[in-house]
Amino acid sequence: MRRLLLVSVLALCACSTIRGRADSLAQEGRYVEAATLYEDLVRQSPHEPELLQMRERLRSQALLQGLEAARAARHEGRDDDAEVGLLNVLDHRAAWGTKLSGGMEHLLRDALESTRRHLELRVGVPAREGHALTAEQALRRRQGLLAHPELANLAIDMEARVQASGRASCQRLKDMRSDDSPHWRELVFRYCDHWGESAPRPADVPGVFGAIAWEGSVDGLNVVQQAQLESRLIQVFESSPWYASGAMSRPVFTLGGRFVTEQECRDVERTASWTETVPYTEEETRTEVVNEVQVGWEDSTDVNGVTRSELVTKNVPTTRTYTVSVTHHRQVPRTFEYQALRLSQAHRVAVLSSSVLDSRRAPFLVTMQDHLFESGYEHDVTFHEANVSPERPSFTSAEAWLDTKVAALETTFSERLVAYWLESYCSSPSLTLDEAARCVRAGDATPVQAVRVLADIFGADATHVPALFAWP
Repeated sequence: MRRLLLVSVLALCACSTIRGRADSLAQEGRYVEAATLYEDLVRQSPHEPELLQMRERLRSQALLQGLEAARAARHEGRDDDAEVGLLNVLDHRAAWGTKLSGGMEHLLRDALESTRRHLELRVGVPAREGHALTAEQALRRRQGLLAHPELANLAIDMEARVQASGRASCQRLKDMRSDDSPHWRELVFRYCDHWGESAPRPADVPGVFGAIAWEGSVDGLNVVQQAQLESRLIQVFESSPWYASGAMSRPVFTLGGRFVTEQECRDVERTASWTETVPYTEEETRTEVVNEVQVGWEDSTDVNGVTRSELVTKNVPTTRTYTVSVTHHRQVPRTFEYQALRLSQAHRVAVLSSSVLDSRRAPFLVTMQDHLFESGYEHDVTFHEANVSPERPSFTSAEAWLDTKVAALETTFSERLVAYWLESYCSSPSLTLDEAARCVRAGDATPVQAVRVLADIFGADATHVPALFAWP
């Protein structure tokens, strides 16, 4: 019974603490956080009407606060912030199932109408002007908001207008003469394919390649490891500007290097320092005061003037000196010697790969070199005084270490491929339309001079064109 009472008291204290925190948050205007804490209280006490009522009141206050904040942001010209606020309101309303009051319904209708007008500006206008990629990006940024049923019709309408704009732009691009511009035709093909439209694709695009052909191998790798290395580098190449699935020309990549793991084991003698507490005895001289009994004659005179001698006993304080043996302790440095095995392991890797991707330049080259040395001791000795206990070293496995190095090589390989492409085809300050279309295969790394050339055709969409070559 006492235990049950204690549990009840503790639960009551915990609830009181949570409720106090929730009420404090509510007073600070942090209604969402306060409502969340009240939700915890309701879960603990689901049959408390007061808690249920307070939770619902806080939820309503949170929604009202969010709607008012969104309206204020609109009035201040912060339309993006207003949409974020509206998204939060709709998310909470859907999660809570809260019914809005008449005033909040009015605020919500205003927020939805303001959102419609803002999307018309950010999505509808670019779509109408033929900037479908710009409109699409604006629409994607609002996918979470448009997923709510209150905006379902608006989402359908905007999506249809963006798609129609993209298809119309595709047709406009296909109508342009481009017989001697294979890179431009490849770009038009990708643009139209993005919108689900067909467009002729050039049979062969100069400067790009199909699947890699390998020559050579890395010494020390087994067949499986060699195949995995080649496969991972192939994936990187096929995600680079240099690759086109239908290209006839295959680049020949040389692959060389060495991977080795060396291990050593030798007997060693180890020394551990420790301190021993050692007793020792010393003779100490001490003094003490004792009362010695002394007996002697004393004269005394009585009332009649008669003098008598009496034998008197007295205690006389006397100091005496004596010697005792005392035990002390001192800390004595010691060493503990024991036998152990010293184990060491070293991984070393060096990889080099090259290929002629641009005959006008020196071969493409990527290298990777690294090593890892680890050592430790192995023994079964236990000596607590010197903190010696059995040891077993844990070394990085060759497979795990090699995997991290190959991952690093992948990153370097990818970066070098893009850089080599930019150096080959994007370094000129003045580019033709076909050269700009070739350069833009660099994706997000496309330089500004190529985007400026494409802006003559794509307008505001030019900054989004490189995303058509955003490699997976």
